[in-house]
Amino acid sequence: MKLLTYYHTLKYLKFTQVYHRVLKKIKHPKIRDVESVRSLGEGAWITQKIYTQKFFDETNVIFLNCKGEVNKPSDWNSSKQNKLWLYNLHYFDDLNSFGSQSRSKLQIYWINKWIAENPAKDGGNGWEAYTLSLRIVNWTKACLSGLAADKQLLDSLAQQADFLSQDLEKHLLGNHYFVNLKALLFAGCFFDGRDANKWLMLALKDYEKELKEQVLNDGGSFELTPMYHSIMLTDLLDLYNLFKTYPSKIPLSVIDLTKQKIIIMLVWLNQMSLGDDKVSFFNDSAFGIAPDNSVIREYATKLGFGVNEMDIPEDTLLVNNLKNTGYVSIKSNDFCLIADLSPVGPSYIPGHAHADSLSFELSLGQSRVFVNSGISEYGMSDERLRQRGTSSHNTVLINERNSSEVWSGFRVARRADIKNRRVEQLSSEQKIEFSAAHNGYKKLGINCVHHRTWNVSLISCKVKDYLQGNFESSAGFLHLHPDIEIEFSDNNSCRLRSHSYTIHLKIEGAKIMIENSTWHPEFGIVLSSKRLMLKYSSSTVIYQIDWKKS
Repeated sequence: MKLLTYYHTLKYLKFTQVYHRVLKKIKHPKIRDVESVRSLGEGAWITQKIYTQKFFDETNVIFLNCKGEVNKPSDWNSSKQNKLWLYNLHYFDDLNSFGSQSRSKLQIYWINKWIAENPAKDGGNGWEAYTLSLRIVNWTKACLSGLAADKQLLDSLAQQADFLSQDLEKHLLGNHYFVNLKALLFAGCFFDGRDANKWLMLALKDYEKELKEQVLNDGGSFELTPMYHSIMLTDLLDLYNLFKTYPSKIPLSVIDLTKQKIIIMLVWLNQMSLGDDKVSFFNDSAFGIAPDNSVIREYATKLGFGVNEMDIPEDTLLVNNLKNTGYVSIKSNDFCLIADLSPVGPSYIPGHAHADSLSFELSLGQSRVFVNSGISEYGMSDERLRQRGTSSHNTVLINERNSSEVWSGFRVARRADIKNRRVEQLSSEQKIEFSAAHNGYKKLGINCVHHRTWNVSLISCKVKDYLQGNFESSAGFLHLHPDIEIEFSDNNSCRLRSHSYTIHLKIEGAKIMIENSTWHPEFGIVLSSKRLMLKYSSSTVIYQIDWKKS
């Protein structure tokens, strides 16, 4: 069974990923001392702070809502902290955090501390390609924003860029490879000389190709994860900022393509955010990692982009049929419903995918009502697997199996394909019907296909599940935001209350059971919540959801 799992995971990889994974085992970056010569930009760098504070004094830090201390060199790679926390320690996001200009002496202290306690010869978390990439960008942005940079800082920054140029993550590709290219673009522009030109040409060689592949025509990131979409959009804003600062170093076609992608990504961000103006929780998504929507829009506005939030006429449904990423987003002045009619992710890099096919989220006013799990941790743990699993999302579980075979921390073997995707506006603008099916359970050897249809009006949503085939057990889930109160429930109906709305739920073909659950709005945070487990007694089950203002 384990061999089959590996086979169904590895068969999707590109040849270049396999080749570079082997190459990585036998070829290692050389450590070189690189003379740093800072370049003079022709344009003005636009400073935008985007993170929350991370460094609090000379030893105390907070990452992922978890406090820690760095008292000795070994603490940079401490076995007492999880890997993601340690990565964040090396990113230096604090250099571009709110209020950072008042902490410049502390930040210089931390930079010098990192240089002294993390020599390249020792390796460790700080010299992995992804952490190198984020730190190179953060240090460079801080220098462009006025942080006093001495020769030790600049020489270290150049050495890090040179090391990264020999260790690009072509074995992973996706967002990892993109941030590698971003870091080399920053270093190649920020410095002058033969080495800087080499880094710049290396990055430009693949930048346009990766950008065209990773930002789909509907504006969404090809990893189909709203959080990573926001991260990549911020990356592009940084790069556009850089290109306007060093215009003579970057081809005009690259600047124009970056601008075009930013424009459509800003639109997708609006379409895929709920009523609280925060990203929806599909796949690996949570708050507190990417900048908030308002910060992203502020940054875009400073760079000259016209940023228009959706203005929806009264008593109108706005339908966003995002054909390339697969999502469907329906909005009015009062509610937002977003549904996942998407593939699992890019076939060769589905590491941030969840088994959430045909799930949906719903908000009323600014309040989230039905929510997917969110994420509180990465790594290889039972909790990570649970949060990625089908039962942590608002969809259907068959025979207690996940709809796609998520395993380890970032792996997917057999995965659901979306079939018969359809979106149509009914006779008036007041009703939308859309539907799809997935074959994930068939791929797992269960002779069952899950069909789901949504029928949405201004004051209601009817969800119809049809389970075609044979199965032993089936259950649907509706996860409630922690603020939602259950006022009444029996076997087939339920009344819920949000801050401003009353929601009535009626079920045909299933029995409602109330269970304790958890919601994970940020890494390191677990909030108690409730979920409605719908035990199916029929192959056809209907959810009738109606709402009105209290």
